[in-house]
Amino acid sequence: MTGDVDRTALPSGGAAVRGHAPAGEGTAPPSGGDSPGAPVIFEGDAPHLATRRRRLPCGLDVVVHPDAATPQVAVSVWYRAGSSDQRPGRTGFAHLFEHLFKSSPERLGGHHYEVLKRAGSSEANASTGADRTAYHEVVPAHQLDLALWLESERMGYFARDFDVERLIAQQAVVRAERRQRYEDVPYGAERFAVARALYPEGHPLRDLTIGLHDDIQAATYDDVLAFYRTWYVPANATLVIAGDVPADVDARVDRYFGSFPASTRPTRPVPPPLRVAPTTAQVSDPFAALGRIHRAWLGPVAFGDGETELDVLTAAWTAVGTGSIWRRLVYERSLAQRVSAWTSNGRLGGEVHVSVDLRGGADPAEVRALLDEACQAPIDARAIDRAVTRREAGAIWGLTGLARRASLIQRHMLYRDEPDGLATDLARYREVTPDTIAAAAARWLDPAHRIEIETTPRVTSPASVP
Repeated sequence: MTGDVDRTALPSGGAAVRGHAPAGEGTAPPSGGDSPGAPVIFEGDAPHLATRRRRLPCGLDVVVHPDAATPQVAVSVWYRAGSSDQRPGRTGFAHLFEHLFKSSPERLGGHHYEVLKRAGSSEANASTGADRTAYHEVVPAHQLDLALWLESERMGYFARDFDVERLIAQQAVVRAERRQRYEDVPYGAERFAVARALYPEGHPLRDLTIGLHDDIQAATYDDVLAFYRTWYVPANATLVIAGDVPADVDARVDRYFGSFPASTRPTRPVPPPLRVAPTTAQVSDPFAALGRIHRAWLGPVAFGDGETELDVLTAAWTAVGTGSIWRRLVYERSLAQRVSAWTSNGRLGGEVHVSVDLRGGADPAEVRALLDEACQAPIDARAIDRAVTRREAGAIWGLTGLARRASLIQRHMLYRDEPDGLATDLARYREVTPDTIAAAAARWLDPAHRIEIETTPRVTSPASVP
């Protein structure tokens, strides 16, 4: 499947083991009432994930997050390769490769996911974003070796089993996915229009993670192997194992990954800084039932200055019942059926979005005027408190799932080279004030650098319907 940059309840993951310790070591647990073996330990009101990190000679980073309270293990592998690493003429390649990246059924004894299903896996998936491609499975604890073997098989031996027939089949699958999930859906045209307004020709984020039909179809056998040998080396990946891990987990990891040769992490391209010109465009959508006004700005990089402020601001704008934009457009004036606002942040930068689905008969000009007023109005401390509380609650609630915790660890490893960062995120959110939000909005939400896409429903004549 394909996806955008990961967005979690918080942009992120004393402790039993926490922090960026030397390979194979951890820091001492803080004083307090929590047992040293607890998977999540609170130091005051700061939650920490118990982690132990080491690096294999091949360059693979390994993070273990023990949790003896569950009879399962989550095995997660993230490769630092996504749509932001693609070159012109090969858009969609990272996502196409995700579809290809499996060992042959003949070698596994069945399709990858069928093998996992027979072993009792409760969850398994893969996804591609701008900055990473992620693979994970949750299996019964006694099936840890199977999950490690599956991931090591494709990491180390993909090229051996890959053939042109698989490429041709997956090109058709990915192009069908583009039609099903991006083109023949309400507001699909808007997604492409927004990205093309934000990013210039040749920028890797211009054509979304899914890419262009012609580029997907143009991928060759040699392109696939070159991508694999560049981006899918052990040094460009992180393996996270979370759950009821055995005492000899290190020896098991060494058995499946320890014989890989030493590798080097590739240098990721970084386009020059962008400055968006004000853009207004209209798209006609045969699948949309309601008109929509969608505004967007470029934003800060992941974990950059202003990231938390803009996340809190967008949450406060559109909170049902209390949000200033929601209240004005949905409740007081009945101009909108729905309003939403969000941020996304990655290694090349971020985005800030506000989207308004218009009610039938609503005047778009009136909606624009009210949006202008609401976006420029200050946010009071109570709205900030509510938004921060929702973010904290979502983050803590998310810790109930093994796969969720593994993803938190992976995200911090990807952007900060640090496995345990949830407490740091909470601290950033607690420091948000009306003044810091005003400063972030002044820096990033300049109307002179805003794009706006208006979707108008295309009415189909009854006579034209087959």
